[in-house]
Amino acid sequence: MYEKTWSLRHLPWVARYSATAILVLLAFALRQTFSDALKDFPFLLFFPAIILSAVLFNQGSGLVATVLSAVLSAFFFLEPLGSFAIKDPGQFLGWCLFVVIGVAITIIIEAQHAAYRQLKRAHDVTRASESDKAELLIETNHRIMNNLHTVISLLHLQARSAKEPTREDFMTAAERVSVMAKVQRRLVRFEGAVLADSRSFIEELCRDLESALIGLRPIRLEIEAESHPIPLTQAVSVGLIINELLVNALKYAFPEDRDGRVGVTFTRKGDEYCLAVRDDGVGLSASRESASSPSSTGLGQRLIRSFVAQLGGRHEIEPGSPGTCAEVCFPVTAA
Repeated sequence: MYEKTWSLRHLPWVARYSATAILVLLAFALRQTFSDALKDFPFLLFFPAIILSAVLFNQGSGLVATVLSAVLSAFFFLEPLGSFAIKDPGQFLGWCLFVVIGVAITIIIEAQHAAYRQLKRAHDVTRASESDKAELLIETNHRIMNNLHTVISLLHLQARSAKEPTREDFMTAAERVSVMAKVQRRLVRFEGAVLADSRSFIEELCRDLESALIGLRPIRLEIEAESHPIPLTQAVSVGLIINELLVNALKYAFPEDRDGRVGVTFTRKGDEYCLAVRDDGVGLSASRESASSPSSTGLGQRLIRSFVAQLGGRHEIEPGSPGTCAEVCFPVTAA
């Protein structure tokens, strides 16, 4: 309703006051029609005209309606009829009270209009500020993404000119930076917070890792991730943990092109998020023997422990039947 009155108040003053006069004349005509029934209430039907004028047209229209109503009632409904001189003191007091009430109604309604205009301006300013923040986030994300992709490209170039095992180290570093880039690409703003959707982020990350690490190997990757808004700091840590766990599973659980399955799940259990990576590979003892080979630095496990500590969670590795299950649980952070 306020939006409609906001548009009506921009009418030319002649149109506003003419419409006000029409409302008063309609009230006058109704009062004349029911003069016998309303002879003791000469001002009653003028109040709706005053209220509608103030609500619809604002900017003094209620005062104009009050003045016109007071003039018509004094001339046509108060003794002596046909004169503006009101001789009865009681009727004169009632007429004065009518004018005072009409002015008060107008002032109150126009104050509400003013408050609405101030609120609307504040809302427009807030909306413009939110729009600026959204544009700034988009621009910042774009620049960060460009920088991250530049770093990834440099690591890949360095890997091409390096020898084993240094080449593999460069490729692993590039993949870790790629995880951060995927988090950055999935950022959204929600009620002032910067978040990432867990399902889309984890599925995209796992599919990229699948194409990069599995290739033609007979290994099937299955992903089941619930959709939850994850804060930026948590999303980066979760992504890097998934990267390390998948790399470990694909690197050590399926030697000599063994076929198998790796499952990634992300669920919420009460006040905790639980991330699990399960495989049906050679098992925990055999994979530990591979992980302790001279080519392994153990950096992946140290990174996992570090990221789990940042999340304030816990990390458990248990033998499966067959295979291995690595699970990370951490508390839900309010978005």
